[in-house]
Amino acid sequence: MTAMRASALLSALSLWVVFTLSSTNARAEVGGNDRTVRSTGASTEVGYGRTFGLGFMVGDPTGLTGKLWVGRTNAIDFGLGFWGYGPDACAGRGLPCDRFGYHAGTVNADYLWQSNIVRGRAQLDWHIGAGARSIWYGGCAGDCFALAARMPVGLDLMFANPAMLELFVELAPTLYFVPQLADLGVEGAFGARFYF
Repeated sequence: MTAMRASALLSALSLWVVFTLSSTNARAEVGGNDRTVRSTGASTEVGYGRTFGLGFMVGDPTGLTGKLWVGRTNAIDFGLGFWGYGPDACAGRGLPCDRFGYHAGTVNADYLWQSNIVRGRAQLDWHIGAGARSIWYGGCAGDCFALAARMPVGLDLMFANPAMLELFVELAPTLYFVPQLADLGVEGAFGARFYF
């Protein structure tokens, strides 16, 4: 995926999010004597009634993603996929990348703290986390493995209908420290998860 296509897809997703959030009819009802405000519209089941989601992500990495809610505002997300798209995308480690396409496999896991920004018929949350990524390279001689610490930051959009869908976009500053302290990078992906 070229940078221009990725930018166009991200722009379209952003416009859709803004349109969806601006057209919600969230109504508030004032409760008893404590004057608390609660939503009377339907809300998402993601993270509340449904705590485990599986889906896909596109970007760097591209592959499968999952998320398990372990508390009201905490979750563990994980991914398994392909990493390093492009003719010279071997984490800046000087490895020969002689073919165009994905050059490596990857697995990651992150602990996330998630907080609400907008709640109504659609709910927009932001998250920040800490985790690790393991990468294994194909077609190399020696040093075919890398380990990195990462700090994902992103947005999560959930809906009242369908209540089991979560869309997300995420950027993750990454520091590679195995086999050597070498490279600082930024990974990014967007995707969807379906909750059970």
